[in-house]
Order: sequence, then C-alpha cells, then structure tokens
Amino acid sequence: MPQRPIKQIPAAAAASREFLSRFFHDLATPLSAVSLHLEIADRRARRGNDPSEPLAIAREELSRTIDLFDRAREILLSPPLEEESIPFDNFVAELISRNTDNRVRVEGETGGCVRADRDALSRALAELLANALESAAGSPISVERARQDGRLRVRIVNPGQLPAEDPEVLFSPRFAGEGKKWGMGLSRARLDAAANGGTVSLDQCGDRVVAILDLPEETS
Repeated sequence: MPQRPIKQIPAAAAASREFLSRFFHDLATPLSAVSLHLEIADRRARRGNDPSEPLAIAREELSRTIDLFDRAREILLSPPLEEESIPFDNFVAELISRNTDNRVRVEGETGGCVRADRDALSRALAELLANALESAAGSPISVERARQDGRLRVRIVNPGQLPAEDPEVLFSPRFAGEGKKWGMGLSRARLDAAANGGTVSLDQCGDRVVAILDLPEETS
C-alpha cells in the first residue's frame, strides 16, 4: 500500500503549534498547584485547623496563572502583519542604536532587504539584544550581519552562560530569569520571526552565548 505524503506545516503554523503546546503545558503546572493547595486547605478546615497558609499559596499560584494567560492572549490576538520591504543592514543598525550602548560592535553588511512586519521584527531583535546585554553583565557584545543561501542573518554574541543546559527550555513561556514571573519574551520573538518566514535560536558556544535571527532575503 503506497504511503500517503507527509503534509508540510508552514513555519508560522509550526511555531504557533509549538508555542501553544508549551503554553498549555506551563499553564497546567500552576493550576495543579492551585488545586492541590485548595484541597489541603479544605482538609485543614474540616479538622478545625487554620487553612490560611495553603489558601495564600493557592491565591498566589492563581495570580501567576492569570498573568501567564493574559500575556499569551496578548500575543495570540496580535493584529495582522503589515509587510513592507525593509533594508536589513539599516534596520539592524537603527534598532541597536535605540536599544543598546557603545558596548555593542556591529560587523558585516548584506546589502539585502527582507519583506516583513517591522514591528514584529523589532520585537524579536530587541528581545535577543536585551537577553545578550543582561547575560554579558557589562562586557562587550558583537552583532554580525551576514547573507547565506538566500537568507539574511543577524548573529548576536556575548560572553556568558545560558541558564539551562538545553537552550530550547528558554523558549518555554514559564521559564523566567530571577525576579520575573514568566519568560514570554523569547517565545514571542520566535513567533514574530516565524510569522515572517524566519527563525530564532540560542546556543552555548564555549564561554559565549550566540543568538541568531535568520530571515529570507527579499527577491526582486
């Protein structure tokens, strides 16, 4: 019996599916905590004990759940993309000048353009820059622009260590740095890039963190 061909999923749809899978998984964790501590509070109350501690924990976890849901809803209900032709080198240089300082060194030129939504790309690149600046802890950062196989790439390199062995963990909405409730920024950056035919990745290369935003070059 002949095998049915495997249907290819567009990059944007695949990224949305990945985001939703991670989101619902992450949403289940605080909801389970809410259920557990409400049950503990109920048992304490039935025994005549003070249920205030588990109730307080349940309220805190419920607040976190609502916050995560609101952030995801904002992303998923974003307005439709408005594509335009964007000179890649100028776009990268201008965004870096607005979001960083003289610690950032920009290298390379592509001379190319991408057809994309400017706001979405700005969010994605700004998030990668913010992560690099935080991880570098005051050390210099290099931003490299390059063209390869019909695609344009910005590569951000900074000294530091990723806070997880598997970089993919960092794209989970629930993963957050110290002092933050959720880490939705990288999740959104990947969605924004995918909606414009691109990709976002992170990797640990020795004592340096490498973040890459890769996009298809606009053809005339």
